Amino acid sequence: MNHEGIVNPALQRFLCSNAAPNACEAVCFQLQADNITSQISQLHSRLAELEDQLRPYRSVLSPLRKMPAEILGEIFLFFLPDHLELDARDRLINIQLVCKSWRDAARLTHRLWSALSFQELTDPPAKKVKQWLTRAGSIPKSLVLPGPSYTTRHVCTDQAFCGPNPRALKTLLTNLEGTLDHLSLAYNGPRCFQKLLDSFGEAEEGSASFHHRPCQWDSLKVFTLKFRHEWNEPTHRLRSMFLQLPPNITSFELYLPSEWSDVFIHSEDSIGERLPLPRNLFGRLTCFTLGCDWDGTQWLEDALGQCVNLETLTIDFSGMPWSSNYEQPDTERLRAGALLLSKVQTLRLKNAHPGSTDILNAMKAPRLVELGIEFQTDDEDTDWSFSDILLSFVERSKCEATLRFFYLRFAWSNVKAQELAATLRQLPFLTHLTLQDVTWDSLDRDEDIFEQLLKQPEGLPNLEVLELLDLQPDFEIFNLLSFLRCRRPFRMNNGEPVFTGPDTLKRLKMTYKQVDKKYQIFGQSQIVKILRKWGGVSFDIGPIVYVDY
Repeated sequence: MNHEGIVNPALQRFLCSNAAPNACEAVCFQLQADNITSQISQLHSRLAELEDQLRPYRSVLSPLRKMPAEILGEIFLFFLPDHLELDARDRLINIQLVCKSWRDAARLTHRLWSALSFQELTDPPAKKVKQWLTRAGSIPKSLVLPGPSYTTRHVCTDQAFCGPNPRALKTLLTNLEGTLDHLSLAYNGPRCFQKLLDSFGEAEEGSASFHHRPCQWDSLKVFTLKFRHEWNEPTHRLRSMFLQLPPNITSFELYLPSEWSDVFIHSEDSIGERLPLPRNLFGRLTCFTLGCDWDGTQWLEDALGQCVNLETLTIDFSGMPWSSNYEQPDTERLRAGALLLSKVQTLRLKNAHPGSTDILNAMKAPRLVELGIEFQTDDEDTDWSFSDILLSFVERSKCEATLRFFYLRFAWSNVKAQELAATLRQLPFLTHLTLQDVTWDSLDRDEDIFEQLLKQPEGLPNLEVLELLDLQPDFEIFNLLSFLRCRRPFRMNNGEPVFTGPDTLKRLKMTYKQVDKKYQIFGQSQIVKILRKWGGVSFDIGPIVYVDY
């Protein structure tokens, strides 16, 4: 050790031994220590100054400065929601204040400006909406007007509206430049929506055309209409407000009041309620979303019986249980013959109570390609049995030659792994399987779906894509690894695998809700590395949020 700071050689011995200095000698050492401390402090200050000087130079050399504006724009799109409400619009404005390049990137990314959501719409904001959407250029635009949130029934008058102000909306639709592709409106009931239609002008007798209808109304391709509490639509189709809907829409989203709303005195009164939906509208639809929890099948037949060109159908139950009265003539007839969805390729049940899957008994879709079931329930005692209904639907539809995608979402702790595995084994034609937030009792090996699938390894022989999303942190991966290896066995020979057979699996995606880092060993598994490197399987593991217990 270098001790050049000690001038007196007689004091050197203290640095090489445990001897204690006397008072005079201690003063010498203290002075020397203070001197070194002062030099260190000066050097730290100098280092901080140099680091401050270095920082802008590194900033100039940062790869971010070379990032194309298109990439920056994609990052901004990922950061912001699809439809910009007030808070999101403020965030987009703040992004532009960072620097000129960020502002230019934001202005060049037209999709950032193409979709807006306003709680209320008045004349002055209508002008700002026009200015904002103009920045979207020529790409399709979307406007969502959910209206005020009313938890109780709101009485509408000529001055008070439960939705967007008709005059302001008409002004916006009249003056808006470019193409408005999607419009979403929400009301307590049809009465205020009719006020909007009336503001466009009177219809010619026997015709649905209007003298003063804004051109943007006619250009709409996607239309969303929500009613919260009221349903006072005439039962006669020729008097229906749906005759006045945008004439060129091919995608329609209709949400009806719940059976528990003010519409029905008792929820069971919804059985047999009709929907006066015109044939000319539904005959041109290719995509239809129907939000309805009414019991019975009359509404289903009224809505879908006219959809001869429908390709994508979504039924949203809002988490409410659906049931049908088998003694009703309409229900009995529909269940006996099943409603034919001749061109439907995608069928989704959203926010479904487990019992709501029974609605599949009333339908058949011979050209079905994709089937998705999304549950919503907080009842841990709910019976999740749906295998018989699902398999009967597939058999009745005779869609084995076309059905390739199956999605199951939010089937929580009561899903029976044995039943799910048995169901999947009877769908050997599936090529894409997605299980999102599907959980079972991982403490019991018999309750693991992959343990069940291993009992008959020939199941899912055509599977190409497997997605396991929102996994629990204690997800048992070893049975999954065994399942993957069972599909394509291999042995190691001189450090390289020798596969004993081919496999159809091309991609596996896993995402976790959260996971303890020490238990996240899937990515380091030898099986994964071998299948990824030599087997041609794409593994997407993440995003992973690590937590400490």
